[in-house]
Amino acid sequence: MKFQSFPPPRHDTDVSGIGGVALLATLTAAEIGESAPPAQARAFFSSVGRRVAALVPLDDVSDVGVLETRINAYWRDLDWGQIELVVGEDAIVVRHARLPEPVVPDMRHAWQAMLLGILEGAYDAWFRALGSGAALTTRALWKDDIMEVRHGR
Repeated sequence: MKFQSFPPPRHDTDVSGIGGVALLATLTAAEIGESAPPAQARAFFSSVGRRVAALVPLDDVSDVGVLETRINAYWRDLDWGQIELVVGEDAIVVRHARLPEPVVPDMRHAWQAMLLGILEGAYDAWFRALGSGAALTTRALWKDDIMEVRHGR
């Protein structure tokens, strides 16, 4: 197995243990992906995503530009890439780029499935906190190396 640092160190500070945490997350994603039916695994990771979103309440935001800035600041602090928000007639689309790569390249599929569920849950929680109606849904999918999360009809 070939390992890479995750997230890559941003500063010259002590990041001891971060590789172990990333490895544990990758192996957990693989185990859940192999043990649970896909819908159940996605629901689990979506629940984790809602917990991730709860760490940064955005219910006080009323401007799309501010929303994008605050979400980007959060992901930047975690080294989890950056987003672009696009508001359409029937949906808000989040284009999330530069997401972390798995520390075990052979487990890429499990890692991507985990990220899909986590980000779907996080964005759904944020949009619901902003007043989204129950009739709207949130779905994430990979488009090459960018995850697109669509919240709408």
